[in-house]
Amino acid sequence: MASKAFASSTTVEATQEVLWRLLGARANGFDLKLDEDAGALPFFEVRSRDGVVRITANAPAGLLRGACAYLSAIGAFQMNWEGDRAELPPRWPDLTIARSSTIFRHRAYLNPCAYGYTTPFWDWERWQREIGWMALHGVDMPIAMEGQEYVWRQLWADAGLSATELAGYFCGPAFLPWQRMGNIEGHGGPLPLRWIEKKRDLQLRILDRIRGIGMTPILPAFAGYVPKAFANRHPEAHIHKMTPWGGFHETYWLDPTDPLFASLARDFLDRNAAVYGKGQYYLADAFNEMRPPVADKSPAERATVLSLYGRSLFDSLKAANPDAVLTMQGWLFGIDPGFWDEQSVQAFLRDIPDEKVLILDIANDTFRGVWEKNRAFSGKSWIFGYIHDFGGNNPLFGDLVLTQQDLGSLPARTDTGHLQGFGVFPEGLNTNSVVYDYMFDMAWPTSGGPTDVDGWMVAHLKARYGKTDPALLAAWADLWRAVYQTPNWRTGWWRGSFGQYLFCKRPDRALAGFGREPGNLSRLRSAVATLAGLSHRYADSALFLYDLVAAVCHYATLQLDLDLLTCIRAFEARDGGTADKAWRKVRSLSLMIDALLGVQPQHLAGWIDEAEGYAQTPEEARLYVENAKMQITVWGGDGVLKDYASKAWHGMYRYYYLPRWVKYIDAQRRALRSGREFDQAHFTDELVRWEFAWATSGRRYARRRPKRPQLLVDSILAQC
Repeated sequence: MASKAFASSTTVEATQEVLWRLLGARANGFDLKLDEDAGALPFFEVRSRDGVVRITANAPAGLLRGACAYLSAIGAFQMNWEGDRAELPPRWPDLTIARSSTIFRHRAYLNPCAYGYTTPFWDWERWQREIGWMALHGVDMPIAMEGQEYVWRQLWADAGLSATELAGYFCGPAFLPWQRMGNIEGHGGPLPLRWIEKKRDLQLRILDRIRGIGMTPILPAFAGYVPKAFANRHPEAHIHKMTPWGGFHETYWLDPTDPLFASLARDFLDRNAAVYGKGQYYLADAFNEMRPPVADKSPAERATVLSLYGRSLFDSLKAANPDAVLTMQGWLFGIDPGFWDEQSVQAFLRDIPDEKVLILDIANDTFRGVWEKNRAFSGKSWIFGYIHDFGGNNPLFGDLVLTQQDLGSLPARTDTGHLQGFGVFPEGLNTNSVVYDYMFDMAWPTSGGPTDVDGWMVAHLKARYGKTDPALLAAWADLWRAVYQTPNWRTGWWRGSFGQYLFCKRPDRALAGFGREPGNLSRLRSAVATLAGLSHRYADSALFLYDLVAAVCHYATLQLDLDLLTCIRAFEARDGGTADKAWRKVRSLSLMIDALLGVQPQHLAGWIDEAEGYAQTPEEARLYVENAKMQITVWGGDGVLKDYASKAWHGMYRYYYLPRWVKYIDAQRRALRSGREFDQAHFTDELVRWEFAWATSGRRYARRRPKRPQLLVDSILAQC
């Protein structure tokens, strides 16, 4: 009992330190109490009296969740990716929040892909901030993927791979997630040893912090993928040559039934534990967008082999750590239903003990009904979640109504099996923070607080801006109905080309058939006009300016897309006059949007500076900048992933998207003047060469903040 009390005491102290970092000395007014025996479901309760805020919870996450609920309720504080607002009253006001509980025993967060699309060049300061954000949102189970290359490098070196072979295996920083999941190898490399060592040190600090405040990290494990050089050295091993992914060359997967598998899996976990400490939950995605090598087998044989795969994966973890829980993303079940029918899913999971597997069902906003079709995974532990963002795309989108309906109905359902939690698993961060605030608030609602979107917005906006008024609330009522009933996946893909905006797609005459804009454009126009008219009332709010610019630029880009579509179609009709008129509007509007986006904290120059700042030598700087630029443009492979991580950023409109369209327009004009048919294939070949030259040029860009953003807002709206 003494050791438990000591652990509770140190956890509370670590939690108090999080508040210190957020609130400074005012955190002394918070009295935190951890009541670990007070009930099974996570809860918090708040009672503020005489200037002291007393928070009780039965788990560390509840303490900071309670603090967040209190600070939001009094309109004093909000922390988000785009910035914070803190206007703390001289004395903490009296307020009682009754016991607020959640059916979700865990709240998971992050996606393996975010470690490529957002975090590859984060330092400790940035990670420390993110951990604070997680804590305030009630997260207690983050996916912790940093630092693993330090262990992999040791493992493969001791397995006999040379320095040259290792250099050809590891991907560059922005592409490591897909190597870890077995999709690619070597792309964007070589990976510098200094980067590996820096990430080791970073992961040690991350794990120390999150464990200190009671979070349980999901750690990496061996899922079977081996370097090609290792496969060549072991022709006797049962190693499968997997189908190439995304236009890259094949990768190699060691069959879990091969004796080498158990040996490598244990070796990796032992080494990982020696550096980072033992864990409980281990992520092992054996088939992320990679079909198991059983296509040539009968249904009965396939089921037998899949069950053997699943059991062998678990046994390899158990041998190294008897407490280990095999954790896997359920993304594969939704994206490939042709293979992963109910029988295949059941076979794969069948022989793993129910409590020793955790399915992260990450995409309920993308692939509806996966858990229902699979009968809540037949008694296995699972987490219900949303992916929301693909590739870090940053137009305004999300589905608040879907969140309200799902999280409101799950507690009363009797078919959820061994549901253990809720998770938010975005591929990219730093965008649409209102969606994440709402999702986590609905997963752990404040007792007596509103759950409908309009009611929730009142307190949210007061905490965000410090005040509200009827006009502001009306504008946001229009705004969320216009754009926040729009899931990303539904509108992003179009004939193999990803990206919310037509302007951000590689120019192609086939885009003449591009569909309508996502969301409700007329309602968005109303919201934007009202927000623009309120600028003088909220001139002292940096977060209001951020939201105004985001809404204006989103609306303007959708209008730009309509003009661009007119231009493309006019060229197809060989109507040069209409095409030129539409193009003049596109060019003018895109440059104004780019200028206005200079207000926002996320921009091309910042992304490149972040990459360069992680380097310790000129050679590293060149590699990191090239990785950063390639990822948000050409990506790699055969072009399927082009623009997948497209960013509507300051700098990207002016220096990348617009020049591509200029080339397209010029080529179309030449074809029209000469009377020849436009040669799309030839144009694409030339454009691809330009794109790669842009990504590898090493050119630097500067952020230019507009001196008078309101004038730009007015000019843009006048042109729209």
